[in-house]
Amino acid sequence: MRIGVVSDTHDRGEAVAEAIRLLLAHDVELILHCGDIESVETVQLFKALPTSFVFGNWDKDRAKLASAIRDAGGTFHDSFGAIELAGKRIAWCHSHERHQFRQLEHSDFFDYLFYGHTHVREQHRTGRTLVANPGALFRANPKTCIVLDGVTGELKPIIVPVPLKPGAAGIAANGSVCGEGTVGSAAAATLLAATAPSPTAPLPANPDGQSKPA
Repeated sequence: MRIGVVSDTHDRGEAVAEAIRLLLAHDVELILHCGDIESVETVQLFKALPTSFVFGNWDKDRAKLASAIRDAGGTFHDSFGAIELAGKRIAWCHSHERHQFRQLEHSDFFDYLFYGHTHVREQHRTGRTLVANPGALFRANPKTCIVLDGVTGELKPIIVPVPLKPGAAGIAANGSVCGEGTVGSAAAATLLAATAPSPTAPLPANPDGQSKPA
């Protein structure tokens, strides 16, 4: 079984739709969402695949989101979720509740722990647990999600290209696109490889410094 992991969609419909299309192309059967959904409209885009959500710090109206998730055929958890698939224990959370996140990470109980909130794709190992952030579909360049192969245990990053909108991006001195637009596939692949932290990289020091999306 292949599982898709996304986070920090922040009501960005185009990015979400493209991510789901790519996950379907990778034969994903289940999506885990690590929080900061923000809108009912975003939830509705996940009808194409069974999706299990946790709530993030910008998911303000949780009752409305929970109702939308039920209507879309998904499931939801408040602050973290946990499942067992193919003999592997998997947890996911948003990570803004730092004490809880550290407990999950250092419990030596889970095989995988996925988290969001920082908008930075990374992975590292703590004991038996492979801890990974899929990146974000908002305020991230490139925008990314990941696929977990339940048989091989491989984590594969997926770049999610989103068409540029007028005035949504600038051009850096080296000619690369900056901002909320997309980058070419070759440039994105280079950037992804260049910016990916090493498997032993520490967590960002202050993920709670996240500002509210525009």
